[in-house]
Amino acid sequence: MSYIIAFVSFEESKNEFPVQCFRTDIKLGDSVIVRRGDGKLRYASVQNLEYLNWDCNGRIECKMDEASQNSDGQLILPKGTPIANGLSSSDAFIKELKSHGWVPIKSRRKQYRAVFGYANQSRTAYIFVRKNGIDIQMLPRTDVEELKPYTLHEISFGEGTVVQHFLAHTTFNLFEGLLRFSKSFINNEENLDRYFKPQGSRDKRNEALRKQGEARDAERRRLNPAYS
Repeated sequence: MSYIIAFVSFEESKNEFPVQCFRTDIKLGDSVIVRRGDGKLRYASVQNLEYLNWDCNGRIECKMDEASQNSDGQLILPKGTPIANGLSSSDAFIKELKSHGWVPIKSRRKQYRAVFGYANQSRTAYIFVRKNGIDIQMLPRTDVEELKPYTLHEISFGEGTVVQHFLAHTTFNLFEGLLRFSKSFINNEENLDRYFKPQGSRDKRNEALRKQGEARDAERRRLNPAYS
């Protein structure tokens, strides 16, 4: 699963193919080396980048100028490929939350792969990391004790201020945006409304896939009026 999806073209084709990208420093037009689903390495050019959180067969291993060739002309990848850079995954985001002092919390809700809490001077906030999104809950602080690691979150989502974000189709890097929330919350900023506007979409299809789906539905309705 990759939050950032790069659409690349290979030398022999004008078609664009989606591949996983774990780097925030990849830009449009970059020349990269892609490992295809069959394991072969190919030169490619980045034609588009989208936040889709797809599971693709291919992935970007590195930028072209980071690799070398041996005497037989075979590609030699730098150590540690695929290279990860910046906040491009849930794991990188979780690592940053921990470095900010957010405390790991337990939850009975199985959809959350990780939950973190933090209490500032006046409020307590929880960040819930899902496979396809991130939720936030913020409540007035009612006690003077610090949050203890791995305590159970038993607060109803009907309490406090809650928002549900989806990773697919965000217009900015959601991980970076929620780290800005972390810093704002830790600094006891009073107005945090901007972080509670839902981002992303539950529908992970991009425009091309939506059009294909609409065309299929139209054809089904033509062939079988009862379908509609």
